[in-house]
This record gives sequence, C-alpha cells and structure tokens, in this order.
Amino acid sequence: MTCASCGSSSGGDRAAGQYDAIADLYDGYPGNYLEDIPFFVEEAKRAGSPVLEVGVGTGRLALCLAAVGLDVVGIDSSPAMLGVLVRKREAAGELPGRLRVLACDMRAFSLRRRFPMAIIAFRTFLYLLTRADQRRALRAIRRHLAAGGRLAMSFFVPPSELIERGGTEEQEMTRFAAPEGSGEVVAYDWTEFVRGRQRVISHITYEWQDAEGRPRRRLQRDLVARYLFADEAPPLLESCGYRVVEAYGGFDRSALAEDSREQIWIAESREKER
Repeated sequence: MTCASCGSSSGGDRAAGQYDAIADLYDGYPGNYLEDIPFFVEEAKRAGSPVLEVGVGTGRLALCLAAVGLDVVGIDSSPAMLGVLVRKREAAGELPGRLRVLACDMRAFSLRRRFPMAIIAFRTFLYLLTRADQRRALRAIRRHLAAGGRLAMSFFVPPSELIERGGTEEQEMTRFAAPEGSGEVVAYDWTEFVRGRQRVISHITYEWQDAEGRPRRRLQRDLVARYLFADEAPPLLESCGYRVVEAYGGFDRSALAEDSREQIWIAESREKER
C-alpha cells in the first residue's frame, strides 16, 4: 500500500502526522462533510474511469465514486487514514468500480499511468504550506493526466471578517458514536487565522462522554493549512501547465463571486508549462 517511488509512506508531508492521530475519529468530524460529493461524482462520471483522487483519506469521496461504477486510484500520505479506508472497503463488499489506494506524498509520486481526471477535494490542497510545495504537487498531478485531462479541486474562500478578527469562537460541531462502541464523542472546534502567513489552524477537541454525558477523556489536535485567495489560483495553475476552464462559487455551480463561500476550480492540462 506504499508508493515505492515516494521512498516512504508520508514523504515528509505534515498532513500525514496531523491526520494519523485522528484517523479513527475523522468520519465523525470533519469527514462527515457531504455537500461536495454529488458535484465531484458528476464531474468524474463525465470524464470517465479511472479517476485519481489526491488526498483520498478514509474514502469519503472515493467509495462513492466506486459505488457508481468508476475505477478509482487514491493516494494519501497518512497510512492510518488509508487503513480506515481499507476496512470500510472490505465492509462494503463488492463495488461496481474498482478502488486501489497507495500511501504517497502528493508532491512526489509516480504511478506510471495517466488519468482523464484528478480530484483534490475538501481543502486538501491547502495542507501544502508553501508555494513551492503547491507547484510540486500540481506538476506531479499534471504528469499523471492524459492529454486534455482535467483537475478539479475545491477549498473555502478566505473570510475577510474572520481573518481581520483572528478567528472564531469555539463551538460544538457534532456528536457521533465512539469508535470503541461505548458512549459518544463530542467534537468541538475553533478556527484561528494568522493573517501575515496566510495560515488557518483548526483547533479540534474530541471529548469522550459516557451514557450519562459525563466526560471521560479528551484529545486535542491542530490542523494547519494555508488559505488561498481566489485571485491566486488561476496564475498558480497556469504556471504549472494548466488552463482554467471553469470556476464556481458553490457546488450548485453558481458563479464565483465576492460573497462566495467556496472556490471550485476545473483546470485542463496543457502541453507545456509557462
């Protein structure tokens, strides 16, 4: 399950360490997000098999793609997240589409095949904290696209008010059954914005509660990312050999505007980089 060309399962990717510790909790939060799945399924069906998903995680999207008959190759730098995905795939039984996963660093991988579409969903691209790493990943993905192949990726529009304020207040996000099968886990979250470095830090606390709602233990983890403004994305993509063909401000395909909450980019592979 390791991509031999990477040299290791994590390839030095910081995101691997961030997610390994919460892999068994991820599907409860933040992996309970579902809003983008119909959009990416539609895009992938239009492009056809096989689909490359970068940052496949626990299979939130990949299992849905396989369920509608698409073949999927998923890469992720977190072996623990991939372990959860494998267990879920086995529990699901036979799927119409094939699903293969490998532990790889998105900045440096070689699968020796090409794809009509690659997807980077749910803010995964933002875990690349430098422009150099962003370019390395985009170029590695482009090398795996067929002629005219497309890359689809999404992440949030940086909220100017919260950036100015410095962040949000902590709030309860969701409750879900404890992975151990006894009691439940309550997920709390507050988001910090570091304006000078374009950093966004999600401070997540998981609290295990017994049947009477009494706290038993807590786990706190910080997920560090680099937010990207909408005017940064097109020149970045173009510098790495892509041509932006569609941009949306929501998964309903609404136009990307100043008041949009999401930015969704569809870019086509070009012959040469700029």
